[in-house]
Amino acid sequence: MSFTRPTLAALVWLAVMIGCGGALTLLLSQGGEFDTRITALLPDDERSALIAAADQQLSQQVENRFVLLVGGPDAAAQVADLKRRLQRSGMVADFDDDIPLASLDALNAYRYRLLAPSLAKADAAAWTRQALQRLFGPGAQVDPIEDPFGLRDAWLAHRLQGPVTLVDGMPTVSDDHGQTWFAVSGRVRGSPFDMGKQQRLLATIDAFRDAHPDTRLLRAGLIFHAAAGAMQSKREISTIGLGSLLGVIAMIWLTFRRWQLVGLLLIPIACGILFALPLTWLAFGTLNLLTLAFGASLIGVSVDYALHFHCMRLLAPEQPLRRIWPGLWLGLISSLAAYLGLLATPMPGLRQMATFALLGLSGAWLTVRLWLPLLPVRGHPATPAIAARLDSLRVPLSQPLRRDPRWVLLGVLGIVAAAVALTQSTTSDDLRQLNPSPPALIQEQQQVQTLMNASFDGSYLLVTAPDEAALLTQLEALNPRLNALVEKGHLGHYRHLAQAVPAPATQNANLELVRERYRHVLPTVFQQAGLSDRLLDQAQARVAQPVPVLKVSTWLQQPLGERNRSLWLGTSPHWDGTAALVALGHADAEAAQALNAIATAPDIRYHDKIASLSSHLGQLRDTLSLWLGGAIVLLSLLFIWRYRRRACRVLLPPLGALLATLATLALLGNGLTLFHVLGLMLVFGISMDAGIFSAEHTQHAASWLAITLSCASSILAFGLLAFSATPALHALGLTCLIGLAATWLLVPFARASRPVSSSE
Repeated sequence: MSFTRPTLAALVWLAVMIGCGGALTLLLSQGGEFDTRITALLPDDERSALIAAADQQLSQQVENRFVLLVGGPDAAAQVADLKRRLQRSGMVADFDDDIPLASLDALNAYRYRLLAPSLAKADAAAWTRQALQRLFGPGAQVDPIEDPFGLRDAWLAHRLQGPVTLVDGMPTVSDDHGQTWFAVSGRVRGSPFDMGKQQRLLATIDAFRDAHPDTRLLRAGLIFHAAAGAMQSKREISTIGLGSLLGVIAMIWLTFRRWQLVGLLLIPIACGILFALPLTWLAFGTLNLLTLAFGASLIGVSVDYALHFHCMRLLAPEQPLRRIWPGLWLGLISSLAAYLGLLATPMPGLRQMATFALLGLSGAWLTVRLWLPLLPVRGHPATPAIAARLDSLRVPLSQPLRRDPRWVLLGVLGIVAAAVALTQSTTSDDLRQLNPSPPALIQEQQQVQTLMNASFDGSYLLVTAPDEAALLTQLEALNPRLNALVEKGHLGHYRHLAQAVPAPATQNANLELVRERYRHVLPTVFQQAGLSDRLLDQAQARVAQPVPVLKVSTWLQQPLGERNRSLWLGTSPHWDGTAALVALGHADAEAAQALNAIATAPDIRYHDKIASLSSHLGQLRDTLSLWLGGAIVLLSLLFIWRYRRRACRVLLPPLGALLATLATLALLGNGLTLFHVLGLMLVFGISMDAGIFSAEHTQHAASWLAITLSCASSILAFGLLAFSATPALHALGLTCLIGLAATWLLVPFARASRPVSSSE
């Protein structure tokens, strides 16, 4: 059996589709992972190894933590029920308040070197009162030999001081209205981005709320935001993808009135997605749900090739099919050029989206080229009538152009749009464009952080020194300047390891002060307490023994020291010396200026992650804007070379659409973000298709019908993204909605009728 070349090519493409289907089935059966992280849109890190390690360590320590605040008339009893439910769910690795008392005994060996500031600054009389109050206080169980002054307990109380107090052994905080909230905090078991774990945790909390409807519950933790983002992505995949698909189907059926043709037009969509999905998944090892939400927009783009093919096939059967392939080929190139810019970004999520789009569009185009010519179609009388009515919208190409008011209006609007775009356009690099969390959840998180005084806004000081002792000394030296910022209200709080592990010199000074108090104050205490000289001798002998120095490694191994692990980087082959962090909270502009002044020292760096990423997004926006400008120039030269005087037909829709979009966004007060620029790139690629077919088939009603259907399907696909709750996708969708609508309005001018004596 022999096959013609087109049939053989179609069979090869069928084998490719079968292989992609098998690969997708295998990935799904093996439980391939979906990525729910909105942070996948963030740029790859190009900073120093030390800052990269600091960011990674802080993220690892923060991402698994959660806090739940329970308030209500019987909240104390309900907290126990909540903890039982969380334990049964298997989602909690441990709770913060489950610290065994025996673990605190490990600090006894260091008690003489650890002094709470209240004791370090107190005089002898205050020490005497402290000891006597402990000895004779209600329920006192004090060992007068080991720790008559309560050094360990005083130091622990200072370490744990803050808004959190214990009520019946449970941590609580109080708000400004006198409401008491019981805190349940700890670490999530496993990754907070695991959708299965997210659902189990949310189901557990929902069941608790159903059982206690009068109880208020506030949530804070990355897992709640990740779960909200995952659910939102799923909703948008179904609403945007399904809405776009149903809209395209309805539009196609109303135009062609043949279900067979509807099916033929949907084949390229299905093949494009089938081609892109497994290959993208295999290339990146995972698939982000945002990629699927963005990929749903391929429905409106990949159908364009089939629309142009079938419109020419049904409405201009006298034209050989070979005349349509150059236009379709140029249309594919221009669309791919719009997505190639995404591959140039250092953002893994955007590169994944670009890969999905490039593969999907290529798969759809190949399906149109290899399969559709072999499949018969039958038209409906309604289609030519619709095409004829659309063709009547053609704008006459009068000489001179000013005789037709429509051309005058177009020129005036173009001048106004250019003036508005140049004078009113602004930019925005606010990272909130990446935050898809619902406002209610963000408000809960902020309320919890305020009550717990535990906010961390991503800024920190990075301190290095030759060794651990020098590093702790340097951290202590920062206290006066940081305390001044806190007292003036410019800095909410700060944390560093020297607050828990004093520098060796400070520990030595503490030990000398304690021994001095044992020599001169303790005899007075024992005398007033009526204790024997023998006990006094034993206590003084105990403090005179060698006392070990508390090391950072020892402290971090303690349950109380676990929260400080994110502040210690230690040594590494990737940087010189020893490094640690000073975590900062609520630093305002004045604090940032002071912190930058502190960081002028060669061994101190100030890093604001949010500001750094915002700056990076701005640089990326500028880079892609230059890339888009370069693409416009190069493609314009290409089309001038191919179409000569008709190049204006090709360039009017894309260039006019870009100008109209920029002006409209400026009038709406939307600062131009990275994602608006990405939308402009897509508008340029799609509107270029309309321009190409306006030049290729100016006098055919079929081309205008195909362009109209193409613009409408693209508006359905990308325009629906304007209703996305994800700010990044909303910005991209709004840009495409404006730009593609402008494209459709400009095509009649690009298809302007020539005088009767002239011909194309």
